[in-house]
Amino acid sequence: MKKFTSLYIILLLTLNVVAQETIIIPDIGLEECLIDLGIDSNGLNGSILVSDARHVVNLNVNDPITNKLLPNVHSKIKDLTGLESFPNLKRIDCFGNNITKIDLSKSTSITFLNCSDNQIERLDLRNNVELIYVSCDNNELTELTLGDNKNLESLYCSFNRLTNLDVKGCTKLESLDTTSNEIDAIIVNDKQLNNIPQAWYKDETAAYTSNAGYTETTTVATPTPKSKPTVTKPVVKKTLPVQNNTTKQTASNYYEKFQLSVVTEYDKLVLTAAHLQSKKDELQQQYNLNPAQLTEWINKYSSLLVSNNNVVKSTDVGLPQKHSVAYYSKFKKSAVEEYEKAILTPSYLQSKKEEVQKKYNLNAEEFTQWINLLGDSALKPKTTQPQETAKSYYEKFQKSVAKEYEYAILNATHIQNKRSEIQQKYNLTTEQLNQWIKKHSKIISH
Repeated sequence: MKKFTSLYIILLLTLNVVAQETIIIPDIGLEECLIDLGIDSNGLNGSILVSDARHVVNLNVNDPITNKLLPNVHSKIKDLTGLESFPNLKRIDCFGNNITKIDLSKSTSITFLNCSDNQIERLDLRNNVELIYVSCDNNELTELTLGDNKNLESLYCSFNRLTNLDVKGCTKLESLDTTSNEIDAIIVNDKQLNNIPQAWYKDETAAYTSNAGYTETTTVATPTPKSKPTVTKPVVKKTLPVQNNTTKQTASNYYEKFQLSVVTEYDKLVLTAAHLQSKKDELQQQYNLNPAQLTEWINKYSSLLVSNNNVVKSTDVGLPQKHSVAYYSKFKKSAVEEYEKAILTPSYLQSKKEEVQKKYNLNAEEFTQWINLLGDSALKPKTTQPQETAKSYYEKFQKSVAKEYEYAILNATHIQNKRSEIQQKYNLTTEQLNQWIKKHSKIISH
């Protein structure tokens, strides 16, 4: 009995350790995606190793049925449970799935979220204060809670069922699209109310207002100013403050929105995942790097923070210095010199001299003369320190590879090809498109 009890305790402890080392992934579609992306290494078993999840920074599971990066996925995702335990997750791309709910309350490190074209009814982003970009268009949203998202710059929530929206805590919000909702009031702060950004779009029936200035009366009761506008419009009479800054949806507004849409399409064409990956593959093969190495170097040194949707300026890249090969050669040479110096230290050589002297009963001074006269010069102490260490040359090599990657992505031929595609598609002149790109694009080409 005692032996059985001990065995039982050991089994419980083992199961507990295993449970701590894995994260439950209940949705088969999500796990298929993680396996196809090379993230989940322990197979299709409803879980992922914590050690695997720790390395995930950017996750792209967009439209998995047609996504060429996910050839073995046969189910759209319905549930993202498990991602909240990915500690370093920065970006989530999951549009074009069947997701009905999403809990990001523990995913406090994310900066980019694209969950458009799903069936999400409620989205609470109060805890995600690092967010810069959110796209949740084409869902079933009746509630979108933002809180004090002071880093949020872009919010796209069109084609939902929202009846109100509070953005007063989003003090950096530059781009906003709330069109095709049931919104009556968009709550803003005083600074926003006095200067509505040009890239904010809403329906004509919606109005910008401050929280304190919004009042609502019904035949049943009078809600407090903080109450959400009711959806039962037949029995609700709303009083909104008169303002001079309401943006009307004129032809000019829609034309500018069209321009922005065209340029956004151009940006995406320039920086397609396939194009980025092809350039990564070229550099990996050229310098015999593994994917994790190159990704790490790009994240550390590249000025093209594409994965976080930051502004991308190819003028920051400049012409490639093409120092990668030279720096790698210097790194190898410097590493060998460092190795030699570590081996041929004066103390080590002296110990060997003393061994031979003792063995043959030699005079120390005389033996030193023999060594200087007849010894291999390569075995003399390596006392000269290279001007730069192997570590510094390796870092220069990393930086140079990252710069070479940037230039490969934003080469003039590729950019011109994408411009030509957009011009032809929308029947634009070169001057027109150049003007729009200069005004709206995140990519400023050479």
